[in-house]
Amino acid sequence: MEMKIGELTKRNFATCLGSQTIGALLEEIYYKPLSYVLVMTGKTVSRVFHIPDLYWGMPLGEKNTLDNISGSKEFIELSAKEDIGVLLNMEHDLAVVFDDDHQPLGVIDNVPMINKLLQFKRSRNKQIGLDYYEFDNIIDSLDVDVFITDGEGYILFLNPAAEKVCGIMKEEVIGKHVTDLEKENLISKSITMEVIKNRKKINILQKMNTGKTVLSSAIPIFNEAGEVSRVLSTSNNVADMNELLKRIEKQNQELVVKEQQLDLMREAVFGRNNYACFSKGMEEIKETVIKIAPTDLTVLIQGESGVGKEVVAKLVHSLSSRTKHPLVKINCGLIPENLIESELFGYESGAFTGANKAGKIGKIEMADQGTLFLDEIGEMPLLLQVKLLEFLQDREITRVGGTKRINIDTRIIAATNRDLKEMVQQGKFREDLYYRLNVFPLRIAPLRERAEDILTFAEYFLGKFNDKYILNKKMAPDALDLLAKYNWPGNVREFEHVMERAVVISNTDLIAAAEINVLIDIKQESGGKIFSTGLMPWKVAKKELEKQLIKRAYDIYKSTYKAAEALDVCQSTVAKMLKNMAE
Repeated sequence: MEMKIGELTKRNFATCLGSQTIGALLEEIYYKPLSYVLVMTGKTVSRVFHIPDLYWGMPLGEKNTLDNISGSKEFIELSAKEDIGVLLNMEHDLAVVFDDDHQPLGVIDNVPMINKLLQFKRSRNKQIGLDYYEFDNIIDSLDVDVFITDGEGYILFLNPAAEKVCGIMKEEVIGKHVTDLEKENLISKSITMEVIKNRKKINILQKMNTGKTVLSSAIPIFNEAGEVSRVLSTSNNVADMNELLKRIEKQNQELVVKEQQLDLMREAVFGRNNYACFSKGMEEIKETVIKIAPTDLTVLIQGESGVGKEVVAKLVHSLSSRTKHPLVKINCGLIPENLIESELFGYESGAFTGANKAGKIGKIEMADQGTLFLDEIGEMPLLLQVKLLEFLQDREITRVGGTKRINIDTRIIAATNRDLKEMVQQGKFREDLYYRLNVFPLRIAPLRERAEDILTFAEYFLGKFNDKYILNKKMAPDALDLLAKYNWPGNVREFEHVMERAVVISNTDLIAAAEINVLIDIKQESGGKIFSTGLMPWKVAKKELEKQLIKRAYDIYKSTYKAAEALDVCQSTVAKMLKNMAE
């Protein structure tokens, strides 16, 4: 059967083979020029021999000459062992194609048995559970780019992800040699040829036509003879990898920050020795603080004097996002009533007699972006409570003597040893301010309710003061028993002071119960009498007596106003002396 190239249209192509339809034709025909380079394949041929777009433009090998394939029918032995595991003899219906000068151009090869072979192949594929095109679809659906060549470097396959990374279409490159992509500047360097040369996995950086730099990885696939039959390449976008590395780095940094925050928490609660013993009650406080610290919730810390309210306030601040900004503390019970407003809100130049000529910013303004710690909030005068409430509602202040409104972004933590609910009922604390502050209440139990902490506190403070005074003191068992039995009205602060004195005054390296008993007795006795031992100048004795009286009154009433009333002195006098004693 002969035809001219000009007649090689779909219609003539179909007619030359009889009454087959175009659809059937495309299922069973492929066209071979005499150079034995595959030009086109039909769908069925492709599915059986895996030569859809993969082999277009590739040499088939000189199996036959023009003379012995120009007849109408020939039997050609076809090896399909790699695909279906058998050798088949197949009948081929051949037609030679000539140009206008009657020069042979190629051969059209019709394979009538191809559908039978396809049916046999499908039955074999069912045994292994995967059809070729199913596998093809799986590879195409991967987000990872897949690039496959044969053992010589001719491109057989690339999936859509590889097309996107390389900036090429598979129709443009299938059948080409990878070195052609280098020549056309589609890739900077071929990893395939390196794998074929070295016969091992290779990783290199490649610059693609899209401008992307990728880290490519390729592996050789060997046939039964030990030859490289395929090269499989994949790649990762360096920019994506860098972004991933940045995210990992950020996560690592966040972990470091969290660890540092935990260290700060241990530091805040138990000092630089990372003392980490909690009773059940304190364990709950710790877990609660970790949860609320990252928020901007207002916190109200309640507990007796000496339980560690300020420590918890520092802990909340150190674990918050405001930790890089200041924690500003103001003790509402130590500042004279006539000065507390200017201390909180600041004042402008010339606001009052004796004021700084340049004016002064207040504690609230100093805490902008940070945390404002209102200690002893129950001692704040009612008149000032109104102004504090206004600030909490509007988050704006006006300096004393000024008119300008100043926006403030700060977190509020308040602390008190008073029962604010009872004070509200007595009309001594504003109810609306109470509810503004009591957004998240925290109660710290007194030491007498945490008896299990006595031993661990003793070990901690013993170590702390041994280091401080370069000593090696230890506690006798009966001394520890005495510490456990004591009520500790002054809580942890009192415990710390007793331990320090015990370390200093003990005559031996073993602190005995008698020595602890003396210290505790002195503390208890001092609750009933005011006294001093030994002779001293009158002025010194007078000052000492004043200090003891003021301290005693404050310990009893927990309020500078009530203490001043009991001693019949001004509140500012009590506040000033307490402040001096605290320094």
